[in-house]
Amino acid sequence: MPPTEIAINEKISYIEKADSPLSADIGIIKDENACWLYDVGNGDAPIRGLNGSCHVVLSHFHPDHIGNISRIHAQNLYLSKKTCDHIPKETLAACRVHIVAEPVRIGNLHIFPLPSSHAKGCLGLEVDGTYAFVGDALYCKAKNNSYVYNAQLLKEEIEVLQNLSASFLLVSHFKGLIRKKADVLEELETIYAMRTNGNPEITIR
Repeated sequence: MPPTEIAINEKISYIEKADSPLSADIGIIKDENACWLYDVGNGDAPIRGLNGSCHVVLSHFHPDHIGNISRIHAQNLYLSKKTCDHIPKETLAACRVHIVAEPVRIGNLHIFPLPSSHAKGCLGLEVDGTYAFVGDALYCKAKNNSYVYNAQLLKEEIEVLQNLSASFLLVSHFKGLIRKKADVLEELETIYAMRTNGNPEITIR
């Protein structure tokens, strides 16, 4: 039984996250007869029913986002250098690989680097200037039983999000996936305001 594909609009849908094994949400974009995937999830269940070739954007290198990459027929693979280091060589050899270090625009799609405290080399994908997939980039990292943001990366992330045309962010592991960008920015700016002089980290306990 293939997983349920949840529609956001006539072009964008997603396969919901799973817990066993841990798998991120998979974004699906149907754009001018082409199929794009944002992340590929992990384990059999999320990709059951995903047939044919597609273009793939990987948000970052964590296994719940890239675990199925060798099982997907990707024509073009867009990823950061950091994520590329985690992809099997035989998988890279089977598709056209695009290392994204600067924003890339392909029709109505906008692939962009997104600074993040969660992981190095995060990428976002904006569709039609309305919705933007951001993977796990909004999250921080756990350290000593606390949650920690890198203050400089958080500042840069806020600036990138502010400059997006999209009003809605599609956030991995968030129930329902959709968040208003204005709400996200308000939260991140509140956290950034908690920084202290001389400390490169912002700790949330």
